[in-house]
Amino acid sequence: MSKEFVSFMRRRVSAATLDIPAPNKAEWRTILDAASRAADHGNLKPWRFRVYQGEARAQIGEIYWQHAKAEVPELPEDKKAGFVKKAYRAPAILMVYANVVEHPKVPRDEQIMATAAAAQQALLGLDAYGFGGIWRTGPACFTEQTKQLLGLAPNEEVVGLIYCGTPTQDLVYVGDTGIDDRLTFVDE
Repeated sequence: MSKEFVSFMRRRVSAATLDIPAPNKAEWRTILDAASRAADHGNLKPWRFRVYQGEARAQIGEIYWQHAKAEVPELPEDKKAGFVKKAYRAPAILMVYANVVEHPKVPRDEQIMATAAAAQQALLGLDAYGFGGIWRTGPACFTEQTKQLLGLAPNEEVVGLIYCGTPTQDLVYVGDTGIDDRLTFVDE
């Protein structure tokens, strides 16, 4: 493994402003196939991917609107467009979700973590192809109502909404990650 790859990983940052193009279907397939090499105890492959683009992004916008209405029931209908518009901040949205199964050795949380690892791999793949992404999942994604709106099964859980496209601004790279404050070596 080359040190260049580690340098590439250190340069990855979220791209907050994204425009066309997003990956085409062949690029998505390659990126997500590589993302499917994430750590996976039990070889369960719990991750699932769904790409929303074009007007299909309105389905994600509906999640934001329905969550807002659940939080503030008196919210007037004329506010809906503002919530739906959030789903159009990028030309594509990658929904990464877990298909959790009962397993004697691989608990639910570990399957969710494996799916999150696949999401991070997808972010690296987007960067490798010259695209950008930002993980914008929020509380609206973790409700039963959202699962119903998206047609997810009871054993499926949203792990991430990754907004994808081409960065429109220069990316600001993080110099010092502060790793020394979060790293402990245990030698004895």
